[in-house]
Amino acid sequence: MKLWRSVLAVIALATLCNVGLVKQAHASQSTYFSVSDLMSDVFGSTQPSTGALWLTPERKTNAEQLLGYTLDKARVRFWYQGDTRLWVLSEIGKEKPITFGIVTQKGIIQRIEVMVFRESRGDEIRLPQYTAQYKGNSLTSDGNLSRDVDGISGATYSVRSMKKVAKLALLFDTWS
Repeated sequence: MKLWRSVLAVIALATLCNVGLVKQAHASQSTYFSVSDLMSDVFGSTQPSTGALWLTPERKTNAEQLLGYTLDKARVRFWYQGDTRLWVLSEIGKEKPITFGIVTQKGIIQRIEVMVFRESRGDEIRLPQYTAQYKGNSLTSDGNLSRDVDGISGATYSVRSMKKVAKLALLFDTWS
């Protein structure tokens, strides 16, 4: 009887260690798009122009109100061709930054992608079924998205991060 308890204890310990290793392995960075991949998807073979949006004190204040924290940037770089803009922005999920690519055109989101995901959970926001909700969204006068975006259970922080960068890209688009 004692032998069986010892065997079960060893199996339980091995299982717990294995779960810890799986969680640790999952916590690593996942890259889904590089900037060049996304630029190629958005602009095709034509090389887009590079722009820089300077954040004046007034613009910074507006962006900070939307984000809820202080921005430490003086400018934001983007790529464009005609009215189409590609913004690469990062936002903290629960603990680590998530990098997004947001394509806007005349104040409307055309596409949003998770480029690099560094959190241990919540990467479901990268799936096309989720990102499709953002297409066609614009920014309302009170700083919200024009249409509701459903959340994902267990990915609350990731969802919030994506909503913030979507709003920020739309705000930047109005200034570019």
